[in-house]
Amino acid sequence: MKILAPAKINLLLEVGTLERGFHELTSFVDIVDLYDVIEIKESLSTTVRFHPHAGIPEENTVTACIALLKSLFNVKKGVSVTIRKNIPPGSGLAGGSSDAAAVLKALAKLWNLNLSAEQLLDAAARIGKDVPLFIHGKRCIMKGFGERITPVSGSQPLVYFLAVPPYVVATGVVYSRFDALGLKGDLTGIDGKIKLLNDSIEKKDIKSAELLMKNGLQIPYLDIWKQSKEVMDLLQETSGKRIFVSGSGGTLFSVFSDRREAEAAARFLNVKGWKGYVVESVITS
Repeated sequence: MKILAPAKINLLLEVGTLERGFHELTSFVDIVDLYDVIEIKESLSTTVRFHPHAGIPEENTVTACIALLKSLFNVKKGVSVTIRKNIPPGSGLAGGSSDAAAVLKALAKLWNLNLSAEQLLDAAARIGKDVPLFIHGKRCIMKGFGERITPVSGSQPLVYFLAVPPYVVATGVVYSRFDALGLKGDLTGIDGKIKLLNDSIEKKDIKSAELLMKNGLQIPYLDIWKQSKEVMDLLQETSGKRIFVSGSGGTLFSVFSDRREAEAAARFLNVKGWKGYVVESVITS
């Protein structure tokens, strides 16, 4: 069984209050066609391999997914999982969460677990904060601690240029700096902002959409990784486009209404040592 696990982009991310060690958040998220490729085979024993390994810990979202399903449904079978990583780890694109969601859905079929949509989402929420998003596999609103997901109406795709740094950005470190800087997000009126943003996207009004886009973790991320701030400034000056941060960093991105425009801009947006990608919105389920 071969499956694809897509990346995500945060078009709007606002961080709220800290509760029980986690920050409440609201985010408007798009799914894009940068994929990890996952191969799953039945096996006598269970193994999970990443290529390249890229420092991914032995205990990770995929191993957690397999262990959870085995525990919940008393599965005795083994499985061999090989993941070819195209989504850079620690880049704010949620590759690890996407891998877990893809494996969760695949194993539910392989092991004939007959899980309902609610059971899949519940299992996904127990694995990790971004995992439920990828069960839906389309543009969504995330709320709470990542477990409350609402797909949005509309089907207008966006095209993005992504610039991914040559270093891993630790989410926990960015949230810690958010707190240390005394930053406080405001979730008041966020639903209205997301509606306006979605309406702008549906109208292909990129300039209006850019004015509504925001990432509450941009300040702490750029405060820690000064090179990213320099690259962001360079990309904005070179392209005349607004540049945004996905998740807790480190991916920087710009938004376009069509692929030709994005590919033309990408020729002038390459930064030495950084990886550049042109990607597009997708619906995976």
